[in-house]
Amino acid sequence: MVVYPGVIREARFSAMGWLFAQACRLVGAPLPLGRECGLPAAVSVMEDRQGKGQLWTRTYARSRGFPQVIHSSKRFDGPTGLEERIGLGIGMALNVSALEDGIAFRSDHYFVSLFGKRVRLPDWVCPGETVVKHRHVSDDSFVFSLRLSHKWLGELVYQEGLFHDA
Repeated sequence: MVVYPGVIREARFSAMGWLFAQACRLVGAPLPLGRECGLPAAVSVMEDRQGKGQLWTRTYARSRGFPQVIHSSKRFDGPTGLEERIGLGIGMALNVSALEDGIAFRSDHYFVSLFGKRVRLPDWVCPGETVVKHRHVSDDSFVFSLRLSHKWLGELVYQEGLFHDA
């Protein structure tokens, strides 16, 4: 297992983005729930031998109450060759691209797995495009950013954190 401690530097939501993030609590709260910045965060990554990929746990401190913990798995599977699943069979197929200073994961489509069958969700029920970037800052640090944008509603959620090799 590898752990990356860090701090959230920026977090913003549109009104619809905040409502959507809160509604996603029903499926494991995969999006940040608050706008607080400057608080500690940590990402841990470990091998998922059963799922043939990696298990990711993101922990975000909050000024009040327990931290928010987000679990997901990245697997080498599906039509794009890589997908991220958040539980309850919900996931997104990812396209990967190289950046000058890192790597980007862009949602191709969302799906749900029911009774062993994978069902692609129609665009009209999906939240929009998710783009996650890991950008190299120094030999031992990187910037993680997550942006969820809808084609009609614009940017819904944005979060950025600076993380370090432990």
